[in-house]
Amino acid sequence: MISVDPDEAVDVTAGVDEIGRTLADLGFEQVGSYTFRFSDPECLLKIELVRSSDGFFVNAIVQAADEHEYRLTQVAEAFSAHIIDGNRRG
Repeated sequence: MISVDPDEAVDVTAGVDEIGRTLADLGFEQVGSYTFRFSDPECLLKIELVRSSDGFFVNAIVQAADEHEYRLTQVAEAFSAHIIDGNRRG
């Protein structure tokens, strides 16, 4: 699972290298030790990894999530995951 809600933590046990390879295949570039940015100047989409006891918490930061939801879906599908968004309860 990936989270677009900073209050919803998602723990992934894969390593940074494995996550990075998957994200690179989707057009992301690594811009920091645990930060990956989608390489499209018209779409602010960033994946941030935060160390957890079992691996990493995976958070997505996206501008205009409704317009770029398909990109978030691509990321989730690449990890066989779901998107967690606490703002969309219902």
